[in-house]
Amino acid sequence: MKLIAIKLENFRGYQGINLINIDSNLTGIIGKNDAGKSTILEALDVFFENSSLDKNDKCVSCAEEDNVSITCIFDDNPTSLILDATSVTTLQNEYLLNSEGYLEIKKTFRINQKVSTDLCLIANYPNNIGLDNLIILKNAELKALIKAKNLDISQVQDQRSNTSLRQYLFKSETLTFHSKEIPLNKEDAKNVWDALKNFLPIYALFKSDRNSSDQDSEVQDPMKLAIRHALSEIQPQLQAVQEHIKTKVEDVAGRTLEKLSEMDSALAKDLIPDFSKEPKWESIFSMALASEQGIPVNKRGSGVRRLILLNFFRAEAEKKFREADGRSIIYAIEEPETSQHPDYQEMLIKALLDLSILPKTQILVTTHTPALAGLMPISSLRYITKDETNQHVIAHADCNDILKSISEDLGIHPFGNISNPQCRGYIFVEGVSDVVFLKHIFSKYAEKGLIHKDYIAELDIQLLISGGSDNLKHWVNYKLIESLQKPWAVFFDSDNDGNDCQKYQQNLASQSKYSNIIFHLTAKRECENYLHPNVILRVSNNRLSYTPDNFSDQKVILTPLLSDFIAIKKSNLIEKLWGNSTCEEIIESCTDQQGNNEFLQFIKRIEGKFGLTEPEKKTA
Repeated sequence: MKLIAIKLENFRGYQGINLINIDSNLTGIIGKNDAGKSTILEALDVFFENSSLDKNDKCVSCAEEDNVSITCIFDDNPTSLILDATSVTTLQNEYLLNSEGYLEIKKTFRINQKVSTDLCLIANYPNNIGLDNLIILKNAELKALIKAKNLDISQVQDQRSNTSLRQYLFKSETLTFHSKEIPLNKEDAKNVWDALKNFLPIYALFKSDRNSSDQDSEVQDPMKLAIRHALSEIQPQLQAVQEHIKTKVEDVAGRTLEKLSEMDSALAKDLIPDFSKEPKWESIFSMALASEQGIPVNKRGSGVRRLILLNFFRAEAEKKFREADGRSIIYAIEEPETSQHPDYQEMLIKALLDLSILPKTQILVTTHTPALAGLMPISSLRYITKDETNQHVIAHADCNDILKSISEDLGIHPFGNISNPQCRGYIFVEGVSDVVFLKHIFSKYAEKGLIHKDYIAELDIQLLISGGSDNLKHWVNYKLIESLQKPWAVFFDSDNDGNDCQKYQQNLASQSKYSNIIFHLTAKRECENYLHPNVILRVSNNRLSYTPDNFSDQKVILTPLLSDFIAIKKSNLIEKLWGNSTCEEIIESCTDQQGNNEFLQFIKRIEGKFGLTEPEKKTA
C-alpha cells in the first residue's frame, strides 16, 4: 500500500480540514519554523499507532464540541481480503473504496476527560434502504434481511459466508451510492480492520530533537524498526503461537471455572476468560551498538550518533534491492541535516533519493535547509505557510510564484559569478566530479586539435553545478539563465545499470522535457565508467588488472581495489584518477563500435548552439 494523502482536522495548529498530498517516492515538506512541518509527521505516527494522542493535541482555536481526526488515503491496495474463514473478497466488491477508488481510513478522537477513538472508512457505499450497512451485519442478521426482502436464500451457495450473503443482496437491486463513514470498530466490520491492518505500511518516524544514546532512541530506533520488520515477515508463525497459547490458557481457565462452580456457582458465572490483550512481540527483543574500542555510542559526538541513524537508511536501501515482497515502509525524517556537516547533508539527501525510488518505499522529509531542499525534485515539494488568519496553506511547488517564494524563504540563490560578460553559454552538471570530467576532456581535445580551443579554460563556456535536472536549485538557475538570454546545455550521468532501471527511466524523462536545449545523458552509467584500464594500471604500478564495464557501479568496484595504492573515496574517484587519462585513452573509452565519439559530438553540438565556430566570434 502507498500513502497518497493525509487529512488533518483540528490537530494541533491545523484548524478545520487540511489536505496534504504525498508523493509515491519522496515528499519534501518545506516551511519556516513553527509552520507545522513536524505536526504532519507526528500525526502519521499517531495514525499508525506508534504514539498516542492526548487532549493537548486538539487545536486551541476549534470549538469544544469539535473532534480531532487524522485520515490517510492509500493506493496500491490489497487485491484480496479474507473477512471470514470461508471466503475471499475485495475492497471493490465490498464497496469499501472512496469515490475516487482509493482506500480512505479515518481515525476520529473524541477528547473529554479522556481520549476515545472511532475508526471508519470513507466509502462510496450503496445507499439503498436496507443495503446501506451490510458490512457491519452478522451472519444471522444478513440471513434475516434476505428473508425480509422475500429473496431466495437457497441461491446463496455458501450461507456460512457473510461475503456471499452480502454479494447476493447487492445483486438483488439496482444500486445507488453515496459517500459515508463505515465504522470499523463495530460488529462484523471489525473483521475488515483486522484484515486491513496487516497490509498497512510500516511507519518509522525519526525526529531531530530526540536523545542519542545507544539504547533508547536515535540509534536504538532503527534497530527496533528492523525487529518489527523481521517480526512482520513471520506473522503467520507468531499468530499460530498466539492461538496455541490462547487455546491452552482458555482450557485451563475453563477447567478451573468448572471446579469453582462446584463450590460457588455464582462466582464462577461472574468470571469470564479474557484474552483480549495482544502480545507486544517487539518488546521481547533489543539490540545495542558498541564500538570496537569499547566506546559506547552514547558517548560519541551528536553528529556521529545521528550519522549512525542516517546510514541506517543506506543499509536499508541495499536490503530493499534484495527484497520484492512484504509490507511497504514509510520513513519520515524530521530535519535530517541536524548536527551534520554540509558534505554529509548532500550525501544524505542523495542516499534518501536512491532509497525512495525502490519499490514499497516512501520517504517524507521536513527541512528548512537550502542544501537539502535544493536537491529535491520540484514536484516533491510541499510548501507550508500561514495566512493572515493564522490558517495553514499547503501549496504544491507547481508554479513559478510558489517556487520563487520557496527559494526566497529558504535562501536558495543562484550562483554568484554567473553573469561573466565573456561567457557565451552555460553547461549544467550534477556535481564536482562532472566539472573535473568535462574540463579534462575539453583541455585534451583542444591540445589534440579536435576542437578549436579549450572553451572552458578560456571562459567561453561556464560549468554550473545544479545537483540534478528537476530540483529547486536548478529551477532558480534556470530562471536566471532565461533572464540573461544566453544558450545553455545539460550534461548528466545516465545512471543506466543496463536493466532499464527506474532512475535511468526518470533521467530519460527529464531529457525529453528539455527538447529545446542540448541535454546529454552519458551512454555509460556515469563518468567513472569511462576510466581506461591503462589509468588503473599506472595508478597501481602495473599491479592491478582491470576490465571496464559500461553499466556496473565502478565506484563500488574500484575504490577497494585502489585503496592500497592511493588515498581514495567513492565520492572523489574521478577527481583522483581522471586527470591521468590521455587524449587517446579518452577517445578510446568514449567511442562506440560504429566509430562515434560521444563527447566530441556533444561538444560540436555545443559549438553550434553557442555560436562558437563562427569566425568573427572566435576572439569574443
